[in-house]
Amino acid sequence: MLRTFASVLFLLTALVIALGAFGHDSHAARLAIELGKQALDAHDVKVIILVWHFVSGCMIVFGMLCIWAWWRARHGERSAFFISDLIGLFYIVTGLLSVWYSGIVFFWLFFALGVLLIISSLPLRRA
Repeated sequence: MLRTFASVLFLLTALVIALGAFGHDSHAARLAIELGKQALDAHDVKVIILVWHFVSGCMIVFGMLCIWAWWRARHGERSAFFISDLIGLFYIVTGLLSVWYSGIVFFWLFFALGVLLIISSLPLRRA
C-alpha cells in the first residue's frame, strides 16, 4: 500500500514538474510586454525571453527524466533514482536560495517538489 501511494505521488510530482513548464512559458508574452516598458536594449530583451523559454524546456526535460526514472524503477532498476535525486536536490536548493534571496513565498513550491520527489522515491528503492 505504501509503495503504491509512493509510486503515485512520485509520478504526480514528476508530472507537475514537467507540466509546470507550460505555466512558466505561458507568461513569456507578458514578460516581453513588461520588459518592453523598461530601458533595455532590444537584444537584451530577446536574450531574456530566450532564457525564459530555455528554463521552460528544462522543466519539461526534468519532469520527463523523473518519469523515466519512475518507469525504470517499476521494471526493477533502482539506480535510475540517481537522476531524480539530482533533480530533487536541485529543486530543494533552488527553492531555498530563491526564498532566501527574494523573499517570495512562491519559491517554496520548488522546495516542496524536490522534497516530494526524494521522499516518495524512498519506498520504491526497496526490492
